[in-house]
Amino acid sequence: MCLPLTSCCLCVSVDVGAKIISIINLVLCVVIAMVYSAAAMMPSYVAESRKIVYAIVANVAMFELIVGSLLIYGVFGKKPRLILPYLITSWVLCASLFALSLFGMILIVLDYHKDRETLSEVSTMSSAYFLFAFIQYYFASVINSRRENMLYDDNTESAQGLMRRDFAIKFPI
Repeated sequence: MCLPLTSCCLCVSVDVGAKIISIINLVLCVVIAMVYSAAAMMPSYVAESRKIVYAIVANVAMFELIVGSLLIYGVFGKKPRLILPYLITSWVLCASLFALSLFGMILIVLDYHKDRETLSEVSTMSSAYFLFAFIQYYFASVINSRRENMLYDDNTESAQGLMRRDFAIKFPI
């Protein structure tokens, strides 16, 4: 589902790129969770529907924080099975953001807005969702390429048989 890559950003290896992306992901999750949880607790002059959206975004960021912690442990510890939850949540997040972006574009094309402020808000959020989904897809491609490399590498737990049970008796030759 992701693009197979041999390098990250055309300058570093997939191993280093996956480590950088995992740290960036964790920092962004913390920042987003802090900002949106603070925004969800704003005074009464903010609409209640916006507070609910802010709280949902903060909760998703907290969930991504847990998945990002697994990602860091998997990338730095060379454990490919711990990378899989990040990939699954990234694919779901990308699909959701692309759908929201497409929905926003349809609203713009159908001229469904109350005033100019609503139109500018919908167009800004639609383009931001599309950009974030594209970046998230690239990050998932780099992480997936690193996971594939780990699965075929000799120094990971999957190559050492720690992820599966080998019941065959091995005799030295």
